[in-house]
Amino acid sequence: MPSKYERSFVKGVVWELFSFVITLAAVYLIYGDIVFSLKFVFWLTIVKMFFFFIHERIWKKIKWGKY
Repeated sequence: MPSKYERSFVKGVVWELFSFVITLAAVYLIYGDIVFSLKFVFWLTIVKMFFFFIHERIWKKIKWGKY
């Protein structure tokens, strides 16, 4: 059964939130500075979203595995 776009969107947002919290905890444990950790994770999330978009656009053009 195919998924709706809304499900995929919510799944992506939940994953990014999960990833954000884990990365925030790791950076905070290493540096001990919550302000630095929040800034670092915020910009990391922006960069990851940009590269994920590029990744998706490239995979959309690849015919392998499609029916």
